[in-house]
Amino acid sequence: MAVPIHKNRIIIVNDNLVGPKVRTNNPSGFHPMVRQSWGKLTDKLRAVLADYYTVYGHPNGETLKNYALLDPDSDHPLHNQVANIILDLEFDESDPSPVLTVTFNEGAWNSYMLRVAASTNFIDDPEIFREYLGGTYGIQEGNNLLSNFFPGLLNNIGTVKDHTSVYYLPLANEGARVQPVYNSYLSTVPPYEDVISNPSVPEYVLPNVYMFQAELQNTGSTLLADYHNNALTLGGEVDWFQTVWITALDGSPIEKGHEESTEGEYYQLYSAKLQQLLAGGSLDGITGVANNKNLAILHSDMAIANESHLDIVIPFYNKIVIEDLSNSTTGIKSGGNAPVSILANLDDDFIDLLQMRTIQSVLAGGNLSIDFRRTLKTINPNFGLRRRRNPDVQYDTKVAANYALYNLETVMGEMSSLAGAAVHIPFYKSINSTHTSDDFSLLRDFSRSDSDFEADYGAAVDDADIDLFPNPYFPLITTNAPVSSVTRTFKQVLDGVKCHTETLMYVIEKRRILPDGTRGPIQQRFFISNRFGNTNPIVYCDSQVKYGQRYRYDIKKIALVFGNEYSYDPDWGNG
Repeated sequence: MAVPIHKNRIIIVNDNLVGPKVRTNNPSGFHPMVRQSWGKLTDKLRAVLADYYTVYGHPNGETLKNYALLDPDSDHPLHNQVANIILDLEFDESDPSPVLTVTFNEGAWNSYMLRVAASTNFIDDPEIFREYLGGTYGIQEGNNLLSNFFPGLLNNIGTVKDHTSVYYLPLANEGARVQPVYNSYLSTVPPYEDVISNPSVPEYVLPNVYMFQAELQNTGSTLLADYHNNALTLGGEVDWFQTVWITALDGSPIEKGHEESTEGEYYQLYSAKLQQLLAGGSLDGITGVANNKNLAILHSDMAIANESHLDIVIPFYNKIVIEDLSNSTTGIKSGGNAPVSILANLDDDFIDLLQMRTIQSVLAGGNLSIDFRRTLKTINPNFGLRRRRNPDVQYDTKVAANYALYNLETVMGEMSSLAGAAVHIPFYKSINSTHTSDDFSLLRDFSRSDSDFEADYGAAVDDADIDLFPNPYFPLITTNAPVSSVTRTFKQVLDGVKCHTETLMYVIEKRRILPDGTRGPIQQRFFISNRFGNTNPIVYCDSQVKYGQRYRYDIKKIALVFGNEYSYDPDWGNG
C-alpha cells in the first residue's frame, strides 16, 4: 500500500479562485495591492490577503501553489510576493459565519516605494478606506484613481463557492491492474473465438459472466431479471432459456418455468446463432442487447466484487483489480485518530439510490458547468526504492470544465417527501422498472415484487436528509449533523485547506486499442460501488472481450465533495 506522497494525485480549485502569481506587478504605478485586474479571482478580499492558489512554474511542469501557506521570510522564490500584506483581518476562527474586522496596515502600505504620490496618504482618511472596501470610492472628481485601478473588494461578487480538494489515484501494478486470464478454447462450431472477432460485433452483445452465473445458479421458475434473456440470448435468438410445459387434466398446456442448457451447450448455441445473424446482415435490430452495454454494481450487490465470487469456468476474460482503497476519503476529517466517513454511516438503501442517480448524471454528461483549475501530479513508477525520497514527478495544470455532476442537497430535495412532493417513487421506478433504454442495467431487477430488495425509499431519503444536513430552523439542535462536522471554517477556506471528500463509486471506461495504437471510443462503462471503509480489493471480471483484441481500461473516481459557499455582507456602521 503506497503512502499518499508516493501516489499520483489531482488537486482541483475553482478557476475563479485562482489568482495571479505576480502580485507586485504594478503597471499603472499606483500601488501593487490596488490593481486594475486580479484576473478571474472574484473574491478580492482573498486577493489582497494572498489567500489563494496560483499557477507556479515547476521544472517538471506547472503546478498549483498555495500562497496562503507561503512564509514571506522563507527562501522560496515567491516569498517577496506575500510580504507586506496591506490588510489585517481579525475574526473568531471558530464561528461558521464570523464578523470580519478589516484594517489597513500602514507600514505594509508605505513599504512599497515606487507608488505614485496620490497613494501616499490614501490610508489617512478612514472614509476613503471604507469606500475602497465597498467599491464606491468617493474620490473627488478629477482624481478618480481607485475606480480605474480596483473594481471593488466586496460589491457584486455574490456567493463564492470553494471546492478546493485533493484526490489520490492508484499507481499501475500497485493499486490498480488489469490481468488477462485464458482458461480454455471452446470447440464450438463455428469457434467462439473466431465468430466474436468480427469487427461489427460490439462487446456489449457478448455474454456477461455475472448475469450468466446468476441464471445458471437460479433454481426458481422465473428469470432473476427479465432483461437477462435479451442480454444473454442475442435478443431472444439463442434458445438457451427453454420453457417447460406440463399438461393439465383437461389437456391444456401450463407453463411451469424455465430451464437452462449447460455452459458448453450455451456457447455452442450462441456461436451458431451469432454467425447466422452476421451472415444475414447487421446486428442493429437485436432486441434489448444494448441494455447490456453499461453495468452497475450497486452497494447492495458488492459481494460479486469479491475475487472468490465466480465459481464457473469461462473461456477467457480480463480481471480488473482496484486494490488500494485506503485514500478513498481525503481532506479534513479523513485521517488521524478519528476519521469521519459520512457515506459509511448512511442507510444502504439510500446509497443505492444515490448511486443510481449518479450513474444517470454521468451518462447524461452532468448538469452543472463549473470550471476548475486542475493539477495532475504523476510519479514515475520505475523510480526505484533508492529514490523514494525524491521520485521523478511530472505536473500538468489546466482548466477543466464540467467535473460537477449535481448538487447533493438539490437532488435530495427532488427525492425527499420532506420537500413537499413525494417524487422519490417515480424517480426510482423510472430507472429500474422496464430497462427499455440503453443507459445501464443492474444485476437484479430491484423493482420486481419478488425481489429481495424491499426498501422504503422515501424513508431512506428522508432519514438521510435529516441525518446529513443541519435544520436551518433549529440550528442549535442539529449542529452535530455529519455534514457540519466536515465543513471547513472560514479560516480553513482562507488557508486553502482541502475539502472533505468521499468516494461514492468507481467508473471503468473500456476502449479498444486500434491497430495504429490509438484509443477508440468508449465501448462500455462499468459502475462499481466503493466499499466505504472496507479496504478489501474490488475485483471485476470482464468476460465481454475478444481474444487477441487489446483494450484500455480507464478507472475514475466519483466523489462527494463537501465544499463551502460564502458571501460578504458589509456593515459599515460596525467599523
